[in-house]
Amino acid sequence: MVRRSLLAAAFVLVATPLAAQEEVVWNPDRPDGHAPLGVVADRTLGQGQVQFSYRFFQINNKGIWFDNDSLDLDTSLDFYRVAPLSLDNLTHQIEVAYGATPELTVMARIDYSTRERQQFTGDGTLFVTEADGLGDLELTGLYEFYSQEAVRAHVQLGALVPTGQDNPTAPTPFTGTDEGALPYDMRPGAGVFGVLPGMTAQIQNEMASVGAQVRGTVYFGENDLEYRPGNRFEGTLWAGYRLNSFFSVSARARFQTWSRIQGGDPNLLIFNPSDDDPPFYDPGNDGFNLGGSQLEIPVGLNLYMPSGTRFEGHRLAIEYMYPAHRSYDGPQLGLDRSVVVGYQVVF
Repeated sequence: MVRRSLLAAAFVLVATPLAAQEEVVWNPDRPDGHAPLGVVADRTLGQGQVQFSYRFFQINNKGIWFDNDSLDLDTSLDFYRVAPLSLDNLTHQIEVAYGATPELTVMARIDYSTRERQQFTGDGTLFVTEADGLGDLELTGLYEFYSQEAVRAHVQLGALVPTGQDNPTAPTPFTGTDEGALPYDMRPGAGVFGVLPGMTAQIQNEMASVGAQVRGTVYFGENDLEYRPGNRFEGTLWAGYRLNSFFSVSARARFQTWSRIQGGDPNLLIFNPSDDDPPFYDPGNDGFNLGGSQLEIPVGLNLYMPSGTRFEGHRLAIEYMYPAHRSYDGPQLGLDRSVVVGYQVVF
């Protein structure tokens, strides 16, 4: 309740000036002219402009959750041989965008992640699994279909190219020092192609900006391991308040939903289990139960160098995100906290 009240207060504070403004022309050369850092594909560029972006994500998951409740270790180990305790995901993301025409912007985005997973086995052993790898390449086009005075809106359509590794291996609690197949939450790549639809709209006045975005990832076919990741959709609503020509603060609500994995990697099953054995080692191996949804509340700070300054077009930003609500279809690691720090420049 406290978190929801703080979010509501933040949006009222930021959005109130919009009602008082009479006529404003959209101005991207100000700190709230960018969406919060965690929002991607948020705006089109002017013809001939190039934007380079770097984002660093630290995403921490902690504890096993089912529906909207956390499960204790004993309950998890009643159903699985391993109970994951935490998953730390550190991701470096590079993005390059180019304004091909006044209405069309094209962009490419790819990331590299390192993941560390702590798990507890039924015999009382704490085991740490580590993996890293390149993620999938995203190629996207943004087309601005509306731009009148203080309002801008564009649609996006892109392709997900499976450049990431969908079958990483590493030592596991049951292989010891030998390499073994890793749970789905340790895999940086999907192994299949996908399409990336979306739409974004924003409005601005002299003091603040408000925006909304919906986007999705829809996968096609099965990979070589006989499964397809679940489709993902997210919607986000944000508000940014301009403190001065250089700084702005932001708050937003981000809702995500994802469906269960179709099919399954046979390497993650226990072959010939006894009557007392569950069919999976780990809840992260049970793709049928890995659907769900969650609501996050990110707050951020932006530093932007406007035209006429020495470093014009440069932006530094940070966004801190925490979960307000979780609803998971089956036992899985729950989001705990995350932060994104980044740098952007337009030239």
